[in-house]
Amino acid sequence: MEVMEADYLIVGGGPSGFSAVRELREVDPKGSVVLVTNEKYLPYDRPPLSKDYLRGETSREALFYEGEEFYRRNNVLVLLGRKVERLNLRDREAVLDDGEVRFGKALLATGGSPRRVRIEGDDRKGIYLYRTLDDVDAVRAEAAPGRRPLIIGGGFIGMEVAASLTLMGLRPTVVEVKPYIWNTFVDEKVASVLQEYFESRGVKFLVNESVRELRGGERVERAITSSGREVEADFVVMAVGISPNVELAQSSGLQVENGIVTDKFLRTSHHDVFASGDVANFLDAQGKRRRIEHWNNADYTGKLSARNMAGREEPYDYLSTVWSDIFDLHIEAAGETGDYDEYVVRGKLGGESFSVIYVKGGLVTGYLAVNRREEELEALNRLIKERVDVTGRTKLLGEEGTDLKSL
Repeated sequence: MEVMEADYLIVGGGPSGFSAVRELREVDPKGSVVLVTNEKYLPYDRPPLSKDYLRGETSREALFYEGEEFYRRNNVLVLLGRKVERLNLRDREAVLDDGEVRFGKALLATGGSPRRVRIEGDDRKGIYLYRTLDDVDAVRAEAAPGRRPLIIGGGFIGMEVAASLTLMGLRPTVVEVKPYIWNTFVDEKVASVLQEYFESRGVKFLVNESVRELRGGERVERAITSSGREVEADFVVMAVGISPNVELAQSSGLQVENGIVTDKFLRTSHHDVFASGDVANFLDAQGKRRRIEHWNNADYTGKLSARNMAGREEPYDYLSTVWSDIFDLHIEAAGETGDYDEYVVRGKLGGESFSVIYVKGGLVTGYLAVNRREEELEALNRLIKERVDVTGRTKLLGEEGTDLKSL
């Protein structure tokens, strides 16, 4: 059995794992690093997978953060297509499928796995999950103009994929089990505005519906919904969210609850093991537990965990923002967008450019912005982070002439 040693072991080659690698080279250039990923590719960027890359506007090579030379030059050993079976925390050893790594500090950036909805007939060809580069390549091979994809799930990935396929000349239908799209992200009124925009671009929606059965011959040809509706489908993309990959943490005795539980320093229940990215359930600056599935948080927590593994004691202090580019809409959001007393609209709701600002207890707690200036977003971020009381001044939030910095 091959035995390796590393000052830092990173399990997971997604955006958070790579951000940790890059940050470690800054804060501890001499420390040895072993990165283990069960993918067969070097770390690559994921946001383009549902956008530029799917549409053929970005090359495969452009997805990769760095080439092999970067890892050689920076004393980073990358183990591709390998799996950490378990951690022996007492001796700080990681047992791989065909070897062992002895480590000083470890980071679990294991991400999540796409959920697969169990549907009668889901063993037919032409049914895809959407998470990895290989998943996207399989969907691209199906995406001929005029074809009719069925997308199960009206969340971020489902909507981005629907928009990209529409721009490629396909005619997608989105099935969402909840009453409106983006239901974990925006309120029903805002969701309806965005849905209307998508419909104007050619996307069909079936909300408050689920797929009961997938029919066809060897390949999928149609779907039957919960209401008995029949929908033609040349192929199917399942985009119903992810489940955090906690199996390694759980089998190693680490505390797990909706992800891997960490403190504000991203340290798990073991002093020398940290967690970051989609899988980390952390304490934020307000002492609230969060697990965030988005690139910005993955990048930030990867860097923060690296600094803390290297001996810093920096708490999580970040307002995680969410962004997406869909058709000609640049959407950004932050904070709490589901729990509010009132909300204020800047611009015209449903117009080319508007912001919806959520207020609770006199505090700006969140926002969703469509095609807004960076200065406005920065001001909104400060209002949330600094907990500025806007009691009696909420009307000013909605007036385009108000410089939000003045609040």
